Amino acid sequence: MILTIGNINVDLICQVPRLPSPDDKVIVSNLDIVPGGGACNFAVGLSRLGSKVSLFGHVGNDQNGRMGLTSLIEEKIDVSRVIKEETYATGFVIILVDKEGQTVKIGYRDANTKLSPECITEQLLSDVKIVHASSVSAKVALKIAQVCSKKSITSSIDFGGELMTESSEVLQEIIQKYSLIFLNKIAFEKAYGFLPTKENLSTLRLNKSTILNVTLGPEGSYIVSRDGIQKIPSFEVPVVDTTGAGDAYAAGFIHSYQQNHSLSECGKYAAACAALQITLSNARDGMPRKTEVEEFINAKNNTLN
Repeated sequence: MILTIGNINVDLICQVPRLPSPDDKVIVSNLDIVPGGGACNFAVGLSRLGSKVSLFGHVGNDQNGRMGLTSLIEEKIDVSRVIKEETYATGFVIILVDKEGQTVKIGYRDANTKLSPECITEQLLSDVKIVHASSVSAKVALKIAQVCSKKSITSSIDFGGELMTESSEVLQEIIQKYSLIFLNKIAFEKAYGFLPTKENLSTLRLNKSTILNVTLGPEGSYIVSRDGIQKIPSFEVPVVDTTGAGDAYAAGFIHSYQQNHSLSECGKYAAACAALQITLSNARDGMPRKTEVEEFINAKNNTLN
């Protein structure tokens, strides 16, 4: 069982002709209201690939919360750990998407603010092999790492959200305490103060058990481990919406990783999941299923042969 911890949201996806600048005004051409949240999208991605997954987070006892939980149950995700808050509303994110698929996100957390270090207990993590934290606070991230270490559970984290307000020292401390780390180019620069080039990555001093994934969008990704640095190319696809690409990548990597595949195989599988995800208009719909990923990879391999 894989447990994912993080935000449970509703996404308001607004299609716009361009992303606005300060004091600018744009007109929304299409609005979709769908269940979201990085932890939820990651969980859906894993479940569709065939992994058993459970979710922990907080929702309001309201219509949006019920919609979100129902959608997760339909995806065969265990939501028994989710806490319903009576005096807080379910969080939401307004996502602006331009014609090139680039996005700007504005979040309202409310019920998600109830996720605290005190929530992370040994009982919560019982019967779990991997714990994945998605855009949690630094204090929650450190508590998850502490409990995982005590119980010999593989810890995984996707940087973003609250962590981006922390200092580089705090971010590097978190990286050193996790087994699997996923962060994009912006988060990497925030943590280390330099670009994620192969030369710069070779200077990192990671723990022997740490596997660092740095995603670079269309430029692919780097996987850094005790075995060295591997560059994983991205798949060229038409981009509709990049929201959730990182969640799809992490879900694909972890699904492949738990089957003891090589890191290069895990990276290729993750890249395929991310590629398929960005071809549809929202993060949840774009999460591919196992058969779709396998067919996509086979088709790309046949093209190269």
